[in-house]
Formats: sequence, structure tokens, C-alpha cells
Amino acid sequence: MPGSIRVFEQPELFEEKLSEFSARFVALPADQVDHELDEALLTLLDAVGLDRSSIAEASSDGQRFEITHSRTSPHAPPIPQGDLTTLWPWYLSELRRGRTLKFERLPDDLPLEATAERDYCARVGMRSHLTFPFTVGDRVIGAMGFATFRREMHWSPRLVRSLRIVSEVIANAVGRKQAAHQEHRLRDQLAHSSRVNAMGEVVASIAHEVNQPLFAIVSNARAAGQLLGRKRPDLAEIGAALEDIVQDANRASAIIARVRSFLQRKPTELIPLSMNSVIETVEKFLGPELSRRRVALSLELSADLPFVLGDAVQLQQVLVNLLMNGAEAMESLVPAQRRLEVRSRTEPSAQVRIDVIDRGPGLDPETRGHLFEPFFTTRPSGLGMGLAISRTIVEAHGGRIQALDAHGPGTTMQIWLPGRRA
Repeated sequence: MPGSIRVFEQPELFEEKLSEFSARFVALPADQVDHELDEALLTLLDAVGLDRSSIAEASSDGQRFEITHSRTSPHAPPIPQGDLTTLWPWYLSELRRGRTLKFERLPDDLPLEATAERDYCARVGMRSHLTFPFTVGDRVIGAMGFATFRREMHWSPRLVRSLRIVSEVIANAVGRKQAAHQEHRLRDQLAHSSRVNAMGEVVASIAHEVNQPLFAIVSNARAAGQLLGRKRPDLAEIGAALEDIVQDANRASAIIARVRSFLQRKPTELIPLSMNSVIETVEKFLGPELSRRRVALSLELSADLPFVLGDAVQLQQVLVNLLMNGAEAMESLVPAQRRLEVRSRTEPSAQVRIDVIDRGPGLDPETRGHLFEPFFTTRPSGLGMGLAISRTIVEAHGGRIQALDAHGPGTTMQIWLPGRRA
């Protein structure tokens, strides 16, 4: 929308430029919105001849307002940092009511109760200001504002109407971006809850696994104490007992570290990973629980596997879900028949394929059709979210997950992930 303020005063020219402007945002992916907002504010700053154009966004709970994007001329002071609610309390209370704020002569046009705002305008030399709230339903999610510092600005009805239309285009983009971020946060929270739920199923086995090294530590400590009580203590035996204590303490620490890593709630971090290492970590993590269920787990891992760009804990969660589902599917079998397999392979185009195979009764066509739907479960105590979350995680990594038709009993769950050669 290059040119001058005349663009906004001429309907035909404005409609043409607005169409070009809207096209930039209408199908813009959420992760590109911030960059385009910066460019849009710069365009508006130049086109209208203002000193500052800014966008502020509200926090998810609506309690905080912060300027997230701003473009200024050399004549404008630095933009305020942090929560605007404490800096401009009257201004923010009006915005939260969805009101457009228009001032041509500042600070004189401000009401007497806007004490903090009057002081701010006098201090920084703000002459005129116009702000449009971004509303979604009955909630204000942000605002776009314009300011001058060198001269007073007459906000004509046509200019205000034109800028309001532009602000609505930008508000829609900001709303889509915030919705995408909220979806991402909710997905992470749900995935974390699923990990906690999975943890509840294996906690007894982990407690048993931790108790083993703790019991050995106590036994060795007592033995060392008895050896020290002798008139001529055998230092070699005492040393061996102390070395055993150190090893068992390290073993207990490693068990706790695996549990903490799995349960930790942290932002998604995509780094190059060895899927074989991810699988081996899950084997150690689930080993005690699978032993308790008398399920044998075997690994067949390809040595020449490309790296995967991913989040280790999330991918571990997917494998834990699949292995626990496989173990539960075989509960009706005699222990000798309860076998799980995990295989890793390299496919064409450097894709990594992971197969999780059980020997259970398999899936009927109707179940397979609903398998990855949220809240669909075949277990009376199941939440029906494990496979839905697993699919979300795999797809977020650029891959896919599917249940294969099996010839005979058993089910094969297959994961495909894009690989990267080092």
C-alpha cells in the first residue's frame, strides 16, 4: 500500500490496494504472520505519514497487554516495554470494552481520569493517537495503534474507516496465529497428561526396580560396617562393598532420571535424533513393566539409520503408547506367546520406518477405521487418547502412523518419519 495518505482518501485506489494487502494475509501460515505484520506496519507508517504504528497482543488470560510489533520514524521515542496495563490503566480498560480510541490533540483530548496517560503523552511529546481493538467474539485479543509526535493529525472519517478495515484484516491474522499457538500449547498439555497417565500404569514396576538397588545398597553398607568392626578389617572386601554401593546408587539414579525425563513438561525441542537410541531408552523404561506382564520384547534395529529431526520425549511417548497397547492386547494369551517386536528400517528417500508388532488377536475392520480418533477405545478403563495423541505427535514431526492388516493374529503399528543424513 505504498504512496501517501491520498491512497486512503480515494475509494477506488484504496480498494485496489486493500485487495493486495488482504491477499498477503488471507492464507498466511501461522508461523509467518509475525514477519508479515512487521512489513505491514512499515507500509502503513510510510503510507499515512505517521511516526509510529504498533500492534499489542493480550495474554491468553487477557490480563496482560504487550506491544509485540512496532515500526517508528526517527522522530518517535522508544516504544514502551512490558505490560501496558500498569503504564496506561485507563487506556487499556477502554480497549477491553472494545472501544476505538481517537485523539487529535494530546494530552488535552484525554479525560481527567486518564492521569497516567496524560503524563505519558506530555513526557514523550505524543500529539495524536488512534487505536482499534482486535475482537474475537466478545474477547479483545489485541489492538493496532497509530501515533504522531511531530504534528497533530486530523483523523478524517474516511481515513478512520479505511484504517479500521485494514485493522480487521490484521486482527484476523493475529487471531489465527494465537489460535494456532493455543492449539500447540493444548496439544503439549494433553501429551503431558497422557505421559502422566502412562506413568501410572508402570509406577509399581518402577518402584520395584528402584527398590532392588536400594536394598543392595543397604545390604552392602551393613556388610561394610560388620567388616570394619573386626579387629583386622579386610580392606579389599570393604572396598568391594563400597564400590557395589556406588554402582547401585548410580543405577537407582539412572532409573529416576529416565522417569523424570519422561514426565518433564517442557517446550517441544526438535533436534537430530537417533531413533535406535530412542527405542533403546523406551526398552529400558518399560522393561520392568513388560517383565511384570510376562511379555518378551525383542529389538531388530538397522545400523544404517539416518537421523530424525524430532523431540526425544514425545517420540518416546509414542513408542510407550504402542508397546503398552500391544502388551494389553496379549493379556489373554499364555505367557510364552506374549511377544512384542520393534524394528527400525531405512526406506527410500531416507525415510525412517518403525514397526511395533504384537501377537494379539488383531483388529477388526471397524476398530481399525476408528483407531486414531480421540476418545475411541476398546478398553473399559481406557481414555481413548493414546493413539490420537500419538498420531498428532508423529504428524507434527512430518511423518505418519498407521495400523497394518495382518495375515493371521497380531497387529503391526507402523511409523514413518522423514530422515536426515548427517
